[in-house]
Amino acid sequence: MDSEHQDCIPAKHGSEITVCGIPASPGIASGPAFVFGDILNEVETRTIGSAEVEGEIARFRDAVDLVKQELTRDAERISEQLGDEHADVFLVHSMILEDRGVLDAVEDRIRTDLVNGEAAVAQEMKRLVGVLASSDDAYLKDRSFDISDIGKRVIERMLGVWAHCPLVQPMIIVASELRASDAVTMDRGRILGFVTEHGGKESHAAILARSLGVPAIVGATGIVDLVNTGDVLAVDGEKGTAVLRPAPGTLERLDRQKQDEVRERESLGELLELPAVTVDGTQIGLLANVGSIEDAREAARLGAQGIGLVRTEAVFMASGSFLSEDEQYDAYRGIVEAMGGKPVTIRTLDIGGDKFVGPENPFRERNPNLGYRSIRVLLDRPELFVAQMRAILRAGAHGDVRLLWPMICTLEELRAAKEVLEEAKVSLRRDGVPFREDVPAGVMIEIPSAALLADRLAAESDFLSIGTNDLTQYVLAVDRGNSLVDRLYRPHDPAVLMLIARTVEGARSAGVPVAVCGEMAGDPEYVPLLIGLGIEELSVAAPRLLPAKREIRRTELMAARELAGRALTAGTAGEVEAILGWTSPER
Repeated sequence: MDSEHQDCIPAKHGSEITVCGIPASPGIASGPAFVFGDILNEVETRTIGSAEVEGEIARFRDAVDLVKQELTRDAERISEQLGDEHADVFLVHSMILEDRGVLDAVEDRIRTDLVNGEAAVAQEMKRLVGVLASSDDAYLKDRSFDISDIGKRVIERMLGVWAHCPLVQPMIIVASELRASDAVTMDRGRILGFVTEHGGKESHAAILARSLGVPAIVGATGIVDLVNTGDVLAVDGEKGTAVLRPAPGTLERLDRQKQDEVRERESLGELLELPAVTVDGTQIGLLANVGSIEDAREAARLGAQGIGLVRTEAVFMASGSFLSEDEQYDAYRGIVEAMGGKPVTIRTLDIGGDKFVGPENPFRERNPNLGYRSIRVLLDRPELFVAQMRAILRAGAHGDVRLLWPMICTLEELRAAKEVLEEAKVSLRRDGVPFREDVPAGVMIEIPSAALLADRLAAESDFLSIGTNDLTQYVLAVDRGNSLVDRLYRPHDPAVLMLIARTVEGARSAGVPVAVCGEMAGDPEYVPLLIGLGIEELSVAAPRLLPAKREIRRTELMAARELAGRALTAGTAGEVEAILGWTSPER
């Protein structure tokens, strides 16, 4: 687990600098870095002549007008989808762009300092952010985020770009932190790996890296200040090291490791045609987690028995906007057809928290992961909820589709979701649109209350699916994207294992199947433990399908049950680690 990270020693040898972080996705990569940072700090300051002043001011004004138009469209879209109150952030931004004091200050900088428009915007916005952020007033502190956001957006329009992550070739992403929306909109074909200063092993950058099969390191303090875009960077995602300007000997060593990885993948290829069964012949369902048609095709190529989780928010975030029912139907149908008749479980939108659609976050919350997200948003916006379920039901006419509701924490929420599902069916019948009537509907168990109520939720569901990422986060009160507490994020903590066991027991009492679709399922070290706890279906990122299958085929059911039984009686995560053979027992 993290023992190798503890052995990482920051070092400088000649021009080579080694930075240590937390291993988040295994693998070796080397290549040019792309520093994905704050565009306010990245703008080039260029001296202009007096004859250029009016032209720069005109560029600035044109960009402001363009952003104001975009904000109006965004506000209308968000108001329609989520309600007027969530369009407020766009109205605040519009007000900033109407403030003559702000606009005049930027233009004065261009005239007085004789600098290009982008630099004038960055300098003035950073000055305002500093003033507001230092205030003791909570409202003014919040406005500093608005000023920063609007400044970035104006600069992007002046530069003629939408997002400041244009990967012109395969590169390693270096960032202070990456949001889900940042990660999902990048050109996946050109990502060699990730290194971030913040974020935990279950942050969205880490999860995306594992889904792409590229290395990732989080918690690499100071990396952004050390690296410039274009610098050569070598990343070892297994050990948690990033080497800036690696010496030839370092590159040779890492290349040998990479060749070992290639041979390892080739050996895993021998498992493609073999079943996912334990040593004693117990069949374990092995499915994939996907966020796109491309992911589904890769999962099918690697022999997935189906899709255990379609992250529909990834489809929305990739488009940058809320999709219409027909657009959703086309996307879901493509995934279903890519699986050639195998089961596909489609999760409804899990937005909020750190996942949102579009360039701005309409939810300004102090504690977003405990706030307005997922099923809470959808139940508040039945028109959005109905449209998504109509699209899923319609996709069900083309294959074996299941429907999954995330973040359910009470029986009332489940019943309310089922009512909306019936409403969607009634509307489809009325409209004469083909759909599948008997789409199974299940509950995602990722909140402690849901695990404690598993038997009652299972009694009114067709299946349960455990999301270990959020379940661990909520059980242990550990932000899974925070590198400061990453050492405390342990899915094998006895409290988490007890709730998984309780969920399995609840599902069995109702006679419904239960799966695990969180990242825990894709870690081979956890596979015997999960099987021993009674999990009969695992859903993992596509690159982890074959490693998981290998571990399944090495597992003996009775030994796994004995292992799980011992883990459930442990008092600490350290004791569980010793039972699993990772460490010596705690003293």
